Amino acid sequence: MRILEEVTQTDGVAPWLSDDKQLSERAVTIEVVTPVLVPALLESPLYARYALAEGRPSDPMSRIEALAKDRCAHLGSLSEDLRVFATFPESGLQGVSRAVRKEQAAHLLGLIESDRVRVHMVPRGSILAGVTSPFQIYKLRDGSRVATSEHTNGTIVVNEAPGVQRLQELARNALGSALPVDDTLRRLKEISDE
Repeated sequence: MRILEEVTQTDGVAPWLSDDKQLSERAVTIEVVTPVLVPALLESPLYARYALAEGRPSDPMSRIEALAKDRCAHLGSLSEDLRVFATFPESGLQGVSRAVRKEQAAHLLGLIESDRVRVHMVPRGSILAGVTSPFQIYKLRDGSRVATSEHTNGTIVVNEAPGVQRLQELARNALGSALPVDDTLRRLKEISDE
C-alpha cells in the first residue's frame, strides 16, 4: 500500500523524464521562476552568452558560444502548443550592459507577441526572498506535474507531490510580487527603446 501511495504521489513520472530538455518536450505549460536572471528558455543571444560566460568561468569562449546557440534555439524546437509563464526580477535586465539589456527586452517583447509566453517582472527594489534558485514547473500532456530546481552543479527533479506543491506556492507568491502584465510590457518597451 505504501508503494502504491508513493507512486501515485509522484504522479507516476517515468524515470526517463529526468531533465529539463525532455520535460519541456513533453510539456503543455512551463512555469519558470528565477531569483536573479531572465529564465534561460527566454534568453536572447547576447544575454545567454553573458549568463553562460559568468556561470562557466573556466570554459573557453568557443564552448560558451556553442552553449548559447543551443540555449537560444531550445524554445523554437518545442511544440508550438507549449505555453511559458515566467516570473523574474527586473534587476536581471538592469544588471547587464545596455546592448544586452536592449536586445533581451526586445526579444521578450517578440516572444510575448507570439502569445506563447507571458512575462511578469518583479519590480526593482523587490526581492523574491523565498526563491533561492531558479525552478520550473512542467504540466505534462497527461496532466501530471513535475518540477525541476537548478543548482550550481546541476538540476534536481522534483516529482513528489509535496515538493511540487511547495514550488507551486513559491511561484504563486513570486507572481504576487510581480508587476501586472501591462506594466511589465510597458517596462520592457521602455528598456528596449533606451
